[in-house]
Amino acid sequence: MSYQSFEKQVEEILNRIPKDQSEYLRKYLSHAPSWMLESMQFIKKEKDVTFIVEDKPLNNVYILLEGSICAIDYRVRGFAYNYMKFDGVTVLGAMECFFGTDIYRTTLVTTTPCAFLVIPKQVFEKWIWNDKNALQMEVKNMESYLLEQARENRIFLLLNGMDRFVYMFTQSYEKGGKNDRHELHISQQELAERSGFSIRTVNRSVKKLAENDFIGKNGHKIIITQRQYFKMKEHLENILG
Repeated sequence: MSYQSFEKQVEEILNRIPKDQSEYLRKYLSHAPSWMLESMQFIKKEKDVTFIVEDKPLNNVYILLEGSICAIDYRVRGFAYNYMKFDGVTVLGAMECFFGTDIYRTTLVTTTPCAFLVIPKQVFEKWIWNDKNALQMEVKNMESYLLEQARENRIFLLLNGMDRFVYMFTQSYEKGGKNDRHELHISQQELAERSGFSIRTVNRSVKKLAENDFIGKNGHKIIITQRQYFKMKEHLENILG
């Protein structure tokens, strides 16, 4: 692919993703030298593709341009635990570079069709340590990520059964709710992976949530209105203070 064709494809995506995300990436790469930009590749991956595997050699850093991915941990009793979701413009593999490790520290899977910029690890490291602008942005992102992970872990320890799903659904609404309504297309298996519960517990909890009018159901879709979102938020505040 020529560099002109590469630029055109990236520009097309930047013109259709939210403005704040496109502006973030433009700022992130604003001081990148030509040798770094010319090393990047533009790739697309379909849904349900594992593109980074924990403990495998870290050869590339990925910049998610479009789509959604999730981090999965398989170490707990052989179950797949979906513990973190990423969407929007996100740099993947940078944290490992900062910590000086040569392997990926988590497994990442696409949950929708995705588009990425891919940078060879050696090129990324040569650039990032000498680009004050991008380095500061990455450090800030790392701080936010680690604090959010610690907060998520504390909350999950405090919440059991139905309440854990209430928390998950309010988070989902805040990220994807449009026009006072959020439709969540998610399987029972994926809910089990995200929550760490069995499918039996998922079924029981989701049924109870619907009976208590925290959520609505339409076939396999979970529907959350703004009224139900605020009801769940109030429920969580009463538990977590």
